[in-house]
Amino acid sequence: MDRGHAAVGRGRKALAGTLVGAALLAQAAAGPAAYAAGAAAPIEGSSPERPLILIPYSVPGATPSPQPAPDTPVAPQYQESYKVWLEMKAKANGGTKYTRADYAKMPDWSGVWTRVGGFNWNSPPVVEREATGIGPAAAQAMLDHCKSFPCKGWLEADLTPEYAERYLNKLTAVAHGFEWDQLSDCLPSGFPRFLLNPFFREFTVTPSETWLSQETQGEYRRIYTDGRGHVAEEDGLPLWEGDSIGFWDGDTLVVHTIRVRAEELQRNMPSVSDQASVIERIRMVDPNTIENVATLYDPKVLKKPWTGVHRYVRVTSPVARLDMWSCAENNNVVPTPEGGSTFILPGEPGYKDPDNIQNLWTERAIAYGAKLRAEAAQKAGAK
Repeated sequence: MDRGHAAVGRGRKALAGTLVGAALLAQAAAGPAAYAAGAAAPIEGSSPERPLILIPYSVPGATPSPQPAPDTPVAPQYQESYKVWLEMKAKANGGTKYTRADYAKMPDWSGVWTRVGGFNWNSPPVVEREATGIGPAAAQAMLDHCKSFPCKGWLEADLTPEYAERYLNKLTAVAHGFEWDQLSDCLPSGFPRFLLNPFFREFTVTPSETWLSQETQGEYRRIYTDGRGHVAEEDGLPLWEGDSIGFWDGDTLVVHTIRVRAEELQRNMPSVSDQASVIERIRMVDPNTIENVATLYDPKVLKKPWTGVHRYVRVTSPVARLDMWSCAENNNVVPTPEGGSTFILPGEPGYKDPDNIQNLWTERAIAYGAKLRAEAAQKAGAK
């Protein structure tokens, strides 16, 4: 989406905010009874295309927040996965509703976790261990075994002809040493690639939402479980982590995500389009393992849905915790004309000192200021 479209989207949101604000003021004048039905009560300003509900808070006197209603329509490209997710929700009788009062009953996923199983959407034994790697050798191995997709034991995705060709071209470039990773440009990994990263991560469970965070760029996802629906199409934009809503089916968090950005699934994996959507079923399968069964839908890229099982194990290393780190502090990677990457070395033009990057331009500005002062003093002395 270009900046013009983004600006239009923001303008619509601003107008919607004004209408919602007026609706809230009108209902506030009606007294607390207007909010009694909580998340199930439609509010003034809703429409069939953009239904809204009020999300209440436990704080006495707190004004409820207008959010998309559960029946907010989704775009055609997301319908297949959305219908499956809704069927799951119906079988779970709408899901377990938690409040602050019964927070202790919720699954405890606290701690630090890391992914196991490599970088393929599928893990062994579904695929060969060599198929879970990244880099030229792994790309060449994939090329040696796969001429079309799905490629049993290597890449189980049933790719459309266009994206199968794109993927073979990408593997060929990587096998020859030309690969580019958006992380090298200090961009987020985004979703669904978020699921494949090996970095430390946390699962923060609350009654109204669950946060999935990881060290890469300080990235996190919010999964809303408070009864809201997806953002209406007229208000939505492609997002790095998508738009995620969920419900609890026993101890399993069932998530539906839409509106992601087109990007690569991993260095040696195919790309996904901006029409992708994902259903996840996340649960703790034993005290030290969290499992995410994720099914990827993408009408542009896939002929049929592609399911992967992602496992995260508890990290027990001393002092394991998530720390904020900035990719920019040691990013001396630049693209090559062929679409690969190379490094700027110390002493070369453009090199950034990772130990002092926060002061790089400040120091240059100070040095320039010193030069200007010296020149001024010299002129004053010459008079």
